Amino acid sequence: MFYDKPEGAPDEKVAWGSDVAAQMLRRIGFPYISLNPGASYRGFHDSIVNHLGNQTPSMVLCQHEDHSVAIAHGYAKATGEPMACVLHSNVGLFHGMMSLYNAWCDRAPMFVLGATGPLDAPQRRPWIDWIHSSTDQASHIRDFIKWDNQPTSPESLVEAMCRANMLTRAEPTAPVYIVLDAGLQEASLEQPIEWPDLARYQPPTPARPAKDAIAKAAALLKDAKRPVVLMGRCGLSKDAWNKRVRLVERLGAIVMTDLKLRACFPTDHPAHVAEPFNQFEPETRAVVGEADVILSLDWVDLGGAVRATKGLPEAPARIVANSLDHTLHNGAHMNYMALAQMDVFMAAGNDSVVDDLLEALGPGAAKAPWRGKLEGKKRTEDPNRITMRTVGRVLRAAFANPDKVTLASVCRGWACDIWPFHDPQAYLGKDGGGGLGSGPGISTGAALAMSTRDRHTVAVLGDGDFLMGASAVWSAVRAQVPLLVLINNNRSYFNDELHQETVARRRNRPVSNRWIGQSIASPEVDIAALSTSYGAVGIGPVKSPAELEAAIQKGVEAMMAGKVAIIDIHINPGQERTARSTIEDRKTE
Repeated sequence: MFYDKPEGAPDEKVAWGSDVAAQMLRRIGFPYISLNPGASYRGFHDSIVNHLGNQTPSMVLCQHEDHSVAIAHGYAKATGEPMACVLHSNVGLFHGMMSLYNAWCDRAPMFVLGATGPLDAPQRRPWIDWIHSSTDQASHIRDFIKWDNQPTSPESLVEAMCRANMLTRAEPTAPVYIVLDAGLQEASLEQPIEWPDLARYQPPTPARPAKDAIAKAAALLKDAKRPVVLMGRCGLSKDAWNKRVRLVERLGAIVMTDLKLRACFPTDHPAHVAEPFNQFEPETRAVVGEADVILSLDWVDLGGAVRATKGLPEAPARIVANSLDHTLHNGAHMNYMALAQMDVFMAAGNDSVVDDLLEALGPGAAKAPWRGKLEGKKRTEDPNRITMRTVGRVLRAAFANPDKVTLASVCRGWACDIWPFHDPQAYLGKDGGGGLGSGPGISTGAALAMSTRDRHTVAVLGDGDFLMGASAVWSAVRAQVPLLVLINNNRSYFNDELHQETVARRRNRPVSNRWIGQSIASPEVDIAALSTSYGAVGIGPVKSPAELEAAIQKGVEAMMAGKVAIIDIHINPGQERTARSTIEDRKTE
């Protein structure tokens, strides 16, 4: 990664309150800190530049606080480790709140620093420091962070940063937030700081399941004739990945995985009976209904998977569930999902549950899955129209070793049968909270992490998501982080078109008006030119299959050369009446 190098040697003396915060970030070991600058933390900014020399951490400059948080989120998704970011007073926090909510829903670790104007009123500059000061700044986000603090002395700042580092890394992981008072930042130190031994302030080892719970779970699974494993939130360990495969094969179980989450099981394994999905469809829900025992390893919405909903009966299986997620639940937001009935409920780390189940089951031969794969939807490629299936096939062929590619994001319609996941870093999952505009920032953060891990980062984003967060691309270009982004450009907020069609049909109103307030046209955005203006290699628009291979090859070559490449691919949804056809009809009427 490229970073700005300050003139002169760093001032190594820890002399100011903000130097303490900067030193703690270095001692914890954060390599990067993403930010959009602001006067509320000008002292802290100076400490990173002139005390640390802009190294460990190095600044990743952003054009919006939302991207600052999203980049840290993407880094966490790629590494399993928190990254530092900083937000400018209350106004920067307001900008970053959506990405913080995404990270919270995604259970991503993140070390977020905020700042406020001086708590001591006489120190405040007229007007500006008053509107940028808050009595309890963290109250705006306390519902969707794990912990917060506003230290009032250098000593309490050290302790707060130790605690924040422990808490954000402890399972279940989630963001933490520390507010730096501008007065504390700019106060000179009265005495030397005693630095803690950080080896004595480490997060706890994830809890192991209770022995009696493992015994009950193993007994149910051993006797099961039709076990289903719902693989939910899992970590990055390849050893744990292999053990999950061993457990499934030992049981003769079948597996389902969630496209909202990172890859956690080989998708082309015979036991993986359906492509990863966002929500249950009647076909996949019917398979759950066949099960006699369900093992849920931190599945995001277990209640939605097994309860009677939308005319579907309740799953009759006995249910063994493991999750620590309930320790983060509160009443403010409903991301705790529907409550599921459970016959055995364990509160432990997924890896330890798998380890203990393998031990309890004992040695045994691998069994074939008790049912075959679901027949996928018949999807053929139209030689005259680009589809996501076409994109996936051409993109995969452009890499000598596709298993070295990390998909930071994919769009609806991505064909996992063409691009199977063989590794925990093959695919990083979605944004967590469904907040549009996060894709470019998350992809940049993932690329920042993968650039030092011998992996290529590719993101497939929708046009609406990209346009909301496009300036995050500038941060990737400036940091010289290789990244390839393919835009699924249907010139519409198309998912919401389908919602409007649903409502219109229910009310017996014209479906043909669904594009109004959804179409990104008249004018269309020149995404390639926009990307070029940020310093990326802009390619497209690609409007036909004949142009696709050359465009993707150019993008891959640019990424391999260390550049950021954005390919604008026009993909029509193929619905009966798209926004584009409606607009064209309107023009000719």
